[in-house]
Amino acid sequence: MNDMQSKLFPAWKEAIKKLLDGGLTYGSSIKRSYLIELCEVTPAKDVEDVNRFNLEVLSCITDIKDTLLIAHCMLLASDHAGNYIVIAPESQTQYAVEKGVKAITKEMRRMAMNVSFTKVDLLTDSQRAKNTDAQAKISMIAGMMGNEHKTLKQLARD
Repeated sequence: MNDMQSKLFPAWKEAIKKLLDGGLTYGSSIKRSYLIELCEVTPAKDVEDVNRFNLEVLSCITDIKDTLLIAHCMLLASDHAGNYIVIAPESQTQYAVEKGVKAITKEMRRMAMNVSFTKVDLLTDSQRAKNTDAQAKISMIAGMMGNEHKTLKQLARD
């Protein structure tokens, strides 16, 4: 870079500019290591520094993903193998719905477990009644959501 060119700050803004200037488009694949390089995150010096490194990387990649989605309608998704892929528009709805349904289902399961595995013999009658009521409502919501999940997934595939 010569002295006449200015660099965007923070680093993720410059990273987005370089990605787009480099031809980033739907279907493109980007290595996580390349994103880290673009984000100019200083490598961890020791074990104690790993958390700082991981948080900086997460923050930078999240900012890149958010900006690409909002400003350029490009959904950047992990392939869980160290790469990110720009999801094609024709696949974006299905990807978003399936990922969202999976996350909601996981959280519903976690909530149900947390409420169900309560040591009820340590609760007052009022607290026990609230716990039982919560379990019933969670079960009802889960049942309703099961049907809605199927509908959402079907809509996303059509």
